[in-house]
Amino acid sequence: MEAALKRAYLAVYNWAVFFGWAQVLYYAVTTLLQTGHQDVYAAVQRPLQLAQTASVLEIIHGLVGLVRSPVSATLPQIGSRLFVTWGILWSFPETRTHMLVSSLVISWSVTETDPSIIELRGALLL
Repeated sequence: MEAALKRAYLAVYNWAVFFGWAQVLYYAVTTLLQTGHQDVYAAVQRPLQLAQTASVLEIIHGLVGLVRSPVSATLPQIGSRLFVTWGILWSFPETRTHMLVSSLVISWSVTETDPSIIELRGALLL
């Protein structure tokens, strides 16, 4: 029962992460093509903040043994992304329209949606 509950939770979590990042990717690419790089952050701000903040759960998953990911590797990755999302982009609005922000957002989105698909397939096969 416990293993089934763990798999179900992780499947729901992975689907939520996938859809969150897919939404960020869709909004970023659509906005980039329609109006340009200066509007990308405004289009993805809320889903990006939610997706990046929700990633704190990955640290917790490692700490409690829900996954085998080493916290020593997960913590700096998540911490640095939170610093960029909240410490820079949220704190300094003048950075939001820079050309590299759209590249950053799209890179994060592609990186996070691709592994999620693999994890989702694995969760469905278990």
